[in-house]
Formats: sequence, structure tokens, C-alpha cells
Amino acid sequence: MQPTDSGTRLEVIHSHIEQRQLKQAIDGVKGLASLSQHWTITEKISELETNYQYMLHYLIEGKKDPEQQHIYDKLIRDLYTVADDAAEHLLLQESSSLFFDKSRLFQVRTPLSLDEYRSIITRHADTFSFIDLLEEGEEKERRIKENALAHERTLQDLFYCVFVSPRANADMAASFRSFMDDELIPVYDKSVLLSALTMNVLQRFDAVKVELLLDVCLRPEPELVTRTIIGIIPIFQTYAARWPLYSECSSRLKLLSDNKLFNRRFIAAIIGFIQAHETEKITKRLNEEILPEMMKLSPMIGKKINLDEWMGESGLDEKNPEWQKILDETGLTDKLQEFSELQLEGADVFHSTFSNLKSYPFFQEMSNWFLPFNPRHSSIRQLFSDKSEGVSLIETMFRSSLICNSDKYSFCLSIMMMPENYRRMIISQLGAEGEELTKMQEEEGVLNPYQKEDTLIKQYIQDLYRFFKLYRRRSEFRDIFSLPLNYHLIEAFHPVVLQPQHLEQIALYYFEKNNFDEALVAYTMLTEAAGVAKSEFWQKIGYCRQMLADTGGALDAYLHADLIDENNTWVLHRIAHCYRVLKQPDIALNYYRRLEQFRPDDLHIQLSIGHCYLELKQYDTALNYYFKVELLDSQNRRAWRSVAWCAFLSRKFDVARKYYAQIMENKPNAHDFLNAGHVELCMEENKKAVSLYRSSLEKAGSFDAFRSMLAEDEEELQEAGVNTAILPIILDKIRYDLGGE
Repeated sequence: MQPTDSGTRLEVIHSHIEQRQLKQAIDGVKGLASLSQHWTITEKISELETNYQYMLHYLIEGKKDPEQQHIYDKLIRDLYTVADDAAEHLLLQESSSLFFDKSRLFQVRTPLSLDEYRSIITRHADTFSFIDLLEEGEEKERRIKENALAHERTLQDLFYCVFVSPRANADMAASFRSFMDDELIPVYDKSVLLSALTMNVLQRFDAVKVELLLDVCLRPEPELVTRTIIGIIPIFQTYAARWPLYSECSSRLKLLSDNKLFNRRFIAAIIGFIQAHETEKITKRLNEEILPEMMKLSPMIGKKINLDEWMGESGLDEKNPEWQKILDETGLTDKLQEFSELQLEGADVFHSTFSNLKSYPFFQEMSNWFLPFNPRHSSIRQLFSDKSEGVSLIETMFRSSLICNSDKYSFCLSIMMMPENYRRMIISQLGAEGEELTKMQEEEGVLNPYQKEDTLIKQYIQDLYRFFKLYRRRSEFRDIFSLPLNYHLIEAFHPVVLQPQHLEQIALYYFEKNNFDEALVAYTMLTEAAGVAKSEFWQKIGYCRQMLADTGGALDAYLHADLIDENNTWVLHRIAHCYRVLKQPDIALNYYRRLEQFRPDDLHIQLSIGHCYLELKQYDTALNYYFKVELLDSQNRRAWRSVAWCAFLSRKFDVARKYYAQIMENKPNAHDFLNAGHVELCMEENKKAVSLYRSSLEKAGSFDAFRSMLAEDEEELQEAGVNTAILPIILDKIRYDLGGE
């Protein structure tokens, strides 16, 4: 059945092309062309099909052509292009998306060229310079406002013009370069142009525009370079299948990889995207755990702490230890510490805070989501009109590396909605905090000379995240944050990403964020790339495999790690555990013995050795180890359970009964009641056994769950001397008892 939606049809055609099923792809394009009755496309696809048939004929006839691969690649490129054009022609008629709304609008009126926009913007810049020379007063304010509004309208128009622009030709490329090279054009305006170009390429593939973006990557302005690199990454992800056909783009990226500064920025951007994938998890934790706990804490503090202590005149600088105690008891200390650490490592902890502040009219306009923060913007200019307050607020907003441009606009717009007295109070507080922020950033700048760039990268990724997650028409765009974490697999990125120090950095971020599938591949690539593989790589491969339930693969990796770094106790412990899981307790025991030499007082190891002997059915030896653990830690419930079960298996029922009695007094679970019942059954105390089995059933939650647990232990009961023919009778007795209730 043929898909009816033009966009869906195009996805199917792309899939055919990627799988090199070109006849099916050609047939799909013919179907689109017939729907739109676009004769130019019909002629083009017919020409491509004829060329393809000639190529197939020569290939089958065995006629060799040195240009054959080049011809084939060009045919595929042209097929992608004509397919995109055919679908776009239909969507232009039927789609109500913003991209096609704006496309239709610019078809009605002739859009300005980039050179014309450049001329208008430079005039605005000249006018601003002239107005700045005027005396302060109402006339100056009026002219500033008029010029600012005219500039904003031009910039917005430029954004949409570039956003829906057709594929670039030589003239457009030259105009773009002239625009970027014009020193009279503010960096602010160039930043907006780059975002528009990025969004255009994400909407419609254009290799020439990708080359233009790659040109920007060596410019001197970090604001432009970082914004461009961040845009390039999802573009290369989105069109991963096409890059082998466009060596000019891949080669440019390879040339850029020789530049150390480009490499640093590129890897920093990739790390930023990996962190951005955690934002939803962080937001969920904030909303479901940390913030609700803080709300609960308020009445508790009221009850347990004398409120006078909060308001007293002495000791204001000292924190009441009772407050910390309450925080510790609720577990909030750890959560706040985690929140602080997330913030320090660049996690987007403010997304949940500002997501509710995106309903202002300012955010109805797509272009505004990509604006760098500008206090002179007409939507917030009024907030900065008071010189004394405005200066401190502007400085604070510009200094703040904690919140992105989009959130700064949200913050200012929300402050403008407040009553004047509240607004003044908040601005005053922000001014004081701004001074502290300056000191902190100066200190960080000494430690990290790339602090400004790192902030630019973090903030722009957060700006993009808010657009793709919160913009009211976001469903019309492919969410770049739903793209897979495959930065290590995109061939075009390899010149940068496969540099061992970079791949290790990416692998570490995958690993730390529990992306074990991706981390596994990255660490495996590291072991193949590095001259001498580190034990750490194999350790992490083992851990990833363990988390992915591949115990055999994990064991193999841990054994590799042990060969490189002998006697690493963490590795030895993992190897021993894997052998136990794989039902090889004899080999596991050897590794636990090695561990015991390094950590003779580790009770967990002593218990594990006992478990190995238990699994080897050497019950007396196992009991000795369990008793040793209990001797060293009399309250160790794991030791009690181990002693009780081992005593049961070795038919020391009186010992087993004693320990299960202790367990019964300390939050027993379903298995504890079940095992205690087994002991009573072996001692022919059937009534007690039935009572304990009923308690086990209550804990298990259902009769089927209990019956399954009992069936699993049938073999052990037989070995302990129980005639298991009694079990169905006991089950019936329990059924009657339950029915009676």
C-alpha cells in the first residue's frame, strides 16, 4: 500500500536510496511527480532513469568505465535532489507548516537579496552611531526606539528569508561571504543569519550551504564559530547517509580537524549535546524528587525549629546544625549536592524553571528563539530605562553564564510583569549577586582560559533545546535532540572524534550518563585504536556488558583488564561475580581467594566465599565462613540468612530454626517465611510449616507467586528428606484456609 502523505512518501524514497534500491526510489519519485503534475520534475526523473538503465546495461555487458563510480554517485545525488524537489512542490500546496507558510509568503513578494539586507543593516548601524552622539532626552529615546524597531523588523525578515531560501548558487554564496566579512555588520546580526541558515539546511539538504557554514568555522569571532559548529553537528547526523556522496564537505571537515582550536570546540559541542540528552531526566528528578522534598521541608522546619532563631539579631552568619540534621534525615542534602554538581558540570538544571515562561508573545515568533541576549531589544528595553537599575541588571544578565539567552529574555519579560516595588527589590538583589558572579567567573577564567567559549556552547545548545522542546510549532520540526548518540559512528566526524584523547572523552561522557550501548562501542573502538589498550577501557567494556546483561562478554573484558593490570581488586571482584553468575563456583572461588589476600577483613568477600562453597555443596566449609561473618558483625542479616539456609541444606535443622527465628523478628520477606516453613516441615512440625507458608504467601502477594517459589525449592526439600508428595496436600490446606476466611 502506497503512503499518502508527501512527507512519508519522501521518507520511503530516501530509505530506498540509502539501501541502493534505485528503481524503487525512481518509481516513488514518479508517483510524487504525477501527483503534483510538475513536468520539469517528470522530465528530470525520466532522464535519470534513462541514464541509470544505460549504466546497468554497460555494467551487465562487462564494459568497464573508469568514471562508473563517479557517474553512479552523481546519479544518487541527483535522485536525492529531485525526490526532495518533488515532495516539496506538493508540500508547498498542501502543508500548513511554518516553513511552507513562509515559503508561500516570499513567493508572493520578491524577497530582498543578502546584499540588500546588508546595505539596510549597515545603515541602521550608522544611524545608531549617529544617535549615540545626540544629547540625552526624549528625542534621542524616540529615535533609538524607532531605529531599534526598524532593525528588529529587518533582522526578523532576514531570518525568515534565509530560513526558506532555495538551494544556494554561486551568487548567494558570494553574498553570504560578503555579509560575514562586513565589519559594519554586528556579530549579533551575523549570529541570527547563521541560525537561520542552519535551520534551512536541517529543513532541506544543501551541500553548498554546508560548505558556507564550514567556512565560518575558522573565523576569529568565537560567538559565530561556536554557533556554527553546534549547527553542523545535527546537520551531519541528520544526513549521515549522504556524506559519502559529498566528499567536498567531508574533506573540508577533515582539513578543519588539523586545527586544535576547532577540535576543542567541536568536542565541547558534542559533550554539550550528550549532556542535553540528560535534561529530561534532570527535569523529572527536580519536579518529582528535589522540589517536592523542599516543599515538605517547610512545615517540618516550622515545627522542629524555633522560628525566632531565624530572625534573631546575633549569630546571623551561623547555620543552625538542626537545619542540616533535618536536611540529612530527609535525604535532601544528597539531592541538593547532586543538583549542585550537575550545575557545575554544565547540566541544564534550569529548563524546568523557565519552561513555564515561554508563553509571552515574544516567543510566538520563531526567529526570537535564536536571538543572542540584547537589552536594547524593544520587548525588554523598558526594563532597562532606569539608568541606575538598568546598568546593574544589564551587567548581571551579561555576566550570568548559568542561564541561556532564551531564559534571559524569559526572566526579563517576567520581571516586567511584576509590580514596581517587587521589580526594584529583585533588580537590587541581582546587582549584589552579579558582583559575586563576576568574582566567581574571574576565578574560573584563571583555571579555564576557554570559559567564555564553553559558556557560549552551553548556552546556545540550551537555546536550541528550548526551541525544539517548547516552541508552540515544534512538532513541525525534526527534534535534533531525539537524534541518536552516534557521534563516534559518523564517518565524517572521524578525523576529530577518533583522535584517542577525544574518543576517550566522548566515551567517558556516554559512560557517566549510563548510555552503556554507546559507551561500549566507543570503548571498543578505543581498544582497537590505541597502541596499548588501558586496563580501564576493558574494565568499562566489562561494566557496560554487565549492565546490558551480557555476563559472558563482561567476563571476557574483565579477564583482558586483569591481564593488563594484575591484582586490581575491583576487577577481581567482578570476575569472581561473573563466574558465580555463570554457575562456575569453583573458578569464582579462586578469584575470591585472590581478593581475600588483599582484603582479608572484607565481610562481603567472606560471604561470597561461603556462597561458592554452598554452591559446591561443601556445606560445613560454607557454614564456617558464614559464622565468621556473623562473629565479626553480629547484626549482619545477610549472614543470618546464609547460615540458616546452609544449616537447612546440611540438615542442621535446629541451627536453621534458631537463625530463622532471629530473621522473623527483623522485617522478614516472602522467602524468609518460606525457608522457615521448610525447616519446620523437615522437623515434622507441619502445622507451624503451614502457618509460615501462609505468611510467605501474604508477602508474595498471590497464590501463584507463592506456588512458584515452593516449586523452585522442591529439589532441596527432597534432598533434606522431605517426601514432596505432601506439598500438594499442604497447598490444598492453604487454599481451604483462605477460602474459610
